Amino acid sequence: MTSPVRKPHSPRFVRLSAADVVALFGVEALEPRFPISNGRFVARQRVAIVGQHGRIDGVPVVGPPGDHTMISWSAGDAEKIGLDARGVLLVGEQGELKFVEPAAPALAR
Repeated sequence: MTSPVRKPHSPRFVRLSAADVVALFGVEALEPRFPISNGRFVARQRVAIVGQHGRIDGVPVVGPPGDHTMISWSAGDAEKIGLDARGVLLVGEQGELKFVEPAAPALAR
């Protein structure tokens, strides 16, 4: 019997829609830093996630842009920044946007 493969951690990253890439960085394309798999890559661009009680800087952006924006959270992130139903701000080099995720970790109880 084999045991399932487990990730040692849950990596924190943001995947942006094409419109949100333009809103946050003012460019139409993300600049690849290194490839991941299946055509995905970690971009050179980074965002800050700002909640009600804190902020996480330097969050990697995964490209290419998707159909919609989503955040992959690490354990404890929701409590660290005070995530609630009001959502968070995503802050990039050229702008910021409000993001409310339907199934945020602090809200799924």
